[in-house]
Amino acid sequence: MELAQRYWMLELLAYWEGQINTKPLMRAFDISRQSASATINKYLASNEDTLVYDVTQKAYVVTETFNPTIINKTVDEYFDWQQAGKIPSFQPRKPSTNQARIQPLPRYVDPNTMRPLLKAMKCKTAVDCEYLSVTNNESIGRLFYPHSFVKAANRWHVRGFCALRNSYLDFVLSRFRSVEYDGAESVNTELCDVRWNTFVNLILAPDSRLSDIQKQALEKDFNMVDGRLVVKARGALVKYTLDDLQIKAKMLEADPQAQQLVCVNYSDIKRWLYE
Repeated sequence: MELAQRYWMLELLAYWEGQINTKPLMRAFDISRQSASATINKYLASNEDTLVYDVTQKAYVVTETFNPTIINKTVDEYFDWQQAGKIPSFQPRKPSTNQARIQPLPRYVDPNTMRPLLKAMKCKTAVDCEYLSVTNNESIGRLFYPHSFVKAANRWHVRGFCALRNSYLDFVLSRFRSVEYDGAESVNTELCDVRWNTFVNLILAPDSRLSDIQKQALEKDFNMVDGRLVVKARGALVKYTLDDLQIKAKMLEADPQAQQLVCVNYSDIKRWLYE
């Protein structure tokens, strides 16, 4: 099964980063350089012309014929590995018949979008990109200096400094129309992003219009202390956090059971709700 896991990692990094060498395989599986190299060569024996060694990058880079079959090609899979080291076991399991999950609709992210963003983030440099937002009918070009990825509302964003708007903004990964590595060195780095580096407490409580029994049920649901739940969020992510919790900050739902939870320290957080 470990060979399948090695192939999975090879495909994962090659697909999203555009290249692969022996180092990540050595670190992940505690194997020698010789064993990692043998893994790559064995993969290539069954997948000819999918990877070509580039002497300048000291790595195998993907070709147009590269078509991974082991990974699922979702950006969540890549971030799950990057953040938590999550590697599938490939152990055959009998599916459970007494569980059901509603799966969210997948958002497609192009690897050609991710590769220059990942490189720019690693090198603290810029990408030259075109982005189509819901407020514009045409995509707009800009220099963008990415520093972090964020998942909210079941879609991935990238946050960084936008030279066009002269401010730190979030962009939905699936809405980029083109992204090219630029290499211009960043002056406005992650450390300068005040909204990103400031943490805010959101104090949540059951809607006051609910009955005492309903309030007690919610307090138990969320393991509240003294009828309150404190959620810590980055300033830049306050609105995303409230949206994911289906909490409206400014106005209440007509039916308190529709929203259930409310934010009771709105005056403290309202400055963080909008860029």
